Amino acid sequence: MDTSDLSRNGRRAPRGRVSERVVEEIRAYIAQNGLRPGHKLPPERVFIDRLAVGRSSLREALRVLTTLGVIEVRHGDGMYVAAMPDDGPAGSPAAIFDATEQNALRNLVETRLGIELAATIAATQRASDEDLERLELFLDEQEQRLRTDPGYTWEPLAFELAVVEITGNTWLYDVEAMLRDAWLSLSEGLLSSVGRHREWLTEHRAILASMRSRNVAQVQRLVIAHVSLQRFEDDMQTSGNARRRSRAARAMSGRTRT
Repeated sequence: MDTSDLSRNGRRAPRGRVSERVVEEIRAYIAQNGLRPGHKLPPERVFIDRLAVGRSSLREALRVLTTLGVIEVRHGDGMYVAAMPDDGPAGSPAAIFDATEQNALRNLVETRLGIELAATIAATQRASDEDLERLELFLDEQEQRLRTDPGYTWEPLAFELAVVEITGNTWLYDVEAMLRDAWLSLSEGLLSSVGRHREWLTEHRAILASMRSRNVAQVQRLVIAHVSLQRFEDDMQTSGNARRRSRAARAMSGRTRT
């Protein structure tokens, strides 16, 4: 078992979070060592040892850096710096997605729907029985954590990223990972104030059941229902109302004490 991606409490750290750290560590390594475009980077095993991560997390980070144009992987020759990393890469979620723009939620949901329809269709057609078993175990673990761990934090789009990974399409995976980060920037307050986690889990199980039966049409219908703009708009409004009530209560409490 590869234990290099385990957190201090012995649980496996979410791979997306590990790879995000690795992306930043490699960007820092390039800057700190004064590497320029065309300079060769150390081999994978050096970064695995240096950053104490697993091969899968390192390669996920390398895919992101390649997509952003920071590095170039020359098969059979190694990794090279392609461009100087800066503090605000043009390909970062923050640069692509502005949570304050008009129709931000609609734009994000529509993009999610397009990517996730393509991914679930491809995964339904390509997934092995072992792939589907791993998805089942992932959902079982989520359900167990929801039932027994009061401190459990739902990881947005974790199931969707696991589905995309089955497709073997690295472009789809990189875009979905960016969508995950954009989703967090838009809906962090919503995650803690709107308790739909069990509802989402039930819908994920239904999608998986249709993938097992290779029913592409049913998978499409379920994904469209799951990625519902109306539901997310309602949730954002509920979350906003809750925050306003909380601020009003704190203000009233402060006036009472004075």
